[in-house]
Amino acid sequence: MKIKNGFALVFTLLTALVIITIIISLAAIASGDLSLAKRATNNMRAYYLAEAGLARKFAELRADTASHAASIGPTNITISPGNPGRFKVDVLQVGAGIFPTFTLTSTGTYPINNGVSKTIILTVRQITIARYIYLTNLETRAGSPIWFIGGDIVRGPLHTNGQINVYNDPTFEGPVSSVSPSINYYHGPPPLDNPDFQETLTLGAPRIQLPATADIITSISDAARATSGAGLYFKGNTTITLISNGTVNITNDGRGLTGVANAGLRWTNHNVPLPANGALFVNNGDANMSGILSGQLTVGTNKNINVTDSILYNSDPRTNPNSTDMLGLVSQNNVIVKSSAPNNLEIDAYILALNTSFYLENYTSGLKGTLTLYGGITQVERGAVGTFNANTGQRASGYMKDYNYDERFQEVAPAYFPPAKDASGRIMYLKTLWQEL
Repeated sequence: MKIKNGFALVFTLLTALVIITIIISLAAIASGDLSLAKRATNNMRAYYLAEAGLARKFAELRADTASHAASIGPTNITISPGNPGRFKVDVLQVGAGIFPTFTLTSTGTYPINNGVSKTIILTVRQITIARYIYLTNLETRAGSPIWFIGGDIVRGPLHTNGQINVYNDPTFEGPVSSVSPSINYYHGPPPLDNPDFQETLTLGAPRIQLPATADIITSISDAARATSGAGLYFKGNTTITLISNGTVNITNDGRGLTGVANAGLRWTNHNVPLPANGALFVNNGDANMSGILSGQLTVGTNKNINVTDSILYNSDPRTNPNSTDMLGLVSQNNVIVKSSAPNNLEIDAYILALNTSFYLENYTSGLKGTLTLYGGITQVERGAVGTFNANTGQRASGYMKDYNYDERFQEVAPAYFPPAKDASGRIMYLKTLWQEL
């Protein structure tokens, strides 16, 4: 009997020991799980703090505040009473020029003392207004739709704040976006009208703000008449013929220009070098343009720019990737292809028609060949370069369009061109890198 009682006691003690061991083990596991859960929560909070820092700095960049290039020092954030975290954002401008690239490095820490840290890197580049081969506010002229028709080719990014009008089967080789939620088909949606969208088509896209006329016109004008004499400034109708040796011939009567630096007085086919700062401005007169450009130039006017003959680059970037030839045509009113221009016409430039349109003069009269654009167009209202027979789809007058994007404009633009902005006036950026460390 005593042996049985002793065995029972030993068994009870062993059982109790096992139970105690299990309880201790479970407590240790639970404690470890709680520790892991706490660390995971702290990691998540630190990550969100880093994101908050990025969001704040990126908002400053888009608003173009005076402190946009400044870093944000350690900033404490109270997640809950007595529960603070911190973020810190360092900013590095890694790309120079008028469309800079910034790298934002944001580190979030939670809790502040002896906490967990998470770092996120965001690299962004300003987008130029010239990043689109084709940008419009309206796809109408005086309220009437202007159509992309069969045979038209647009080779590059296209955006309109209006509605795209399609007749038959035009080709769009780049991404296409429209603020409108639908396309206006002349006959009806495919297969009746069947446009070829070779990349993305985005309907209901955000609106893009066109450049402010006063800002860009003033900047070109001020540079052209700078006291340093680096620009060219004229008053009244002016004929500008680009010469392939890096010079330009100017014809202008020069009225009222006494005292203005580099202003030609009654010049007739007068040859001068391209302006050193790339600015040529015609005040209160039309600029009549043609020739072959060797160099970089932006021509501005508060009237119209008239294209009288082909405008070409001396070194074609399509065959010479190292070409630096670049032309901007900026009109406060219209950029007009004159009816006297050749049947087959090429324009190598980026065109800004700030108040109205790019169009062919007398576009309803006479059948022409192909209008080749190498560069891009931004215009308020879409202008017409020809007409077509609504019954047959055949061209009745004007040019066939062959629009080709100058890929360099993805990162650069002619002098004095502004960055692209959204409908709220905030600068648009392209996110080139997102990295979590």
